[in-house]
Amino acid sequence: MNIPHASAVPLFLDLAAERLDCPSFGLRLGHIQDLSLFGPLALSIRNAITIRDLIHNLAELFPLHTQGAVVGVAEDAGEILLTFELSADVYPSHRQVVELGFGLLVGEIRRHSPGWQPPHITFRHTRPSDIRWHRRLLGEQLLFDAESNALLFDGALLSQSLAPSDTDPSARKESHRATLRHTDLIPFHTERLVRASLPSRLLTVAEAARLLRMSKRSLQRRLMSANTSFDAIVDSVRSDLAFAYLRDSRLTVAQVAEILHFSETSALSRAVRRWYAQTPRMLRQSATPRPLHI
Repeated sequence: MNIPHASAVPLFLDLAAERLDCPSFGLRLGHIQDLSLFGPLALSIRNAITIRDLIHNLAELFPLHTQGAVVGVAEDAGEILLTFELSADVYPSHRQVVELGFGLLVGEIRRHSPGWQPPHITFRHTRPSDIRWHRRLLGEQLLFDAESNALLFDGALLSQSLAPSDTDPSARKESHRATLRHTDLIPFHTERLVRASLPSRLLTVAEAARLLRMSKRSLQRRLMSANTSFDAIVDSVRSDLAFAYLRDSRLTVAQVAEILHFSETSALSRAVRRWYAQTPRMLRQSATPRPLHI
């Protein structure tokens, strides 16, 4: 069976959790891993003066590790809200890979700031029946059935300096940045912007172009050269999020329609039938996972 690389990790995590009868497998695996998971990129990510720099390095360099997931960073009032999502059409179930990512990142931060407790973590998926491992590894401030997978870093933590042993000469990081500059990540960054805009608003192509510091025509041309379009990316993101909300959370269909900025519930229902040949109710009740492109 030929499994696309981006799907291999979440598929493995789901299979392992099922075969081992360990629903918290991804979370517990993430806890014993560290940034060395990123290979040579780990040195560049850790080439930081403060924890704030480390978080920004992670978000900036993550596309060189994989474009199968999206890391977003929003800074406000000295705090950082980091979001983590699988890219659209990668894999239907998000829980295991998201919990692995948050478990790994919280563990990494605690290596620099022992005893740190995240002030707020949200998960799109519904609350597991047993969250003892979540509380043990991530703390008490957990919210499930949320609008996004997000981890909040407080200002006091972000200003902490990293030990000199955690840094390395900047040449390696600049090399990675040069690779980024010569890699067409416009479709990836466009998807990241569309995801970041939800649920507050549905981004327009003109807004996306402005945020990417290019003209609307240039953005459309770059996306066309990558065999996609802005409308296709928006549709793919909405499709992916609709599936995740309907299958992994307890949000009502009306709430999902509002989050994804459909004018009314019936518009979401028509879109779900187009995407999955099922009604939202059928999709939620179905035991059959979304087909993998394998």
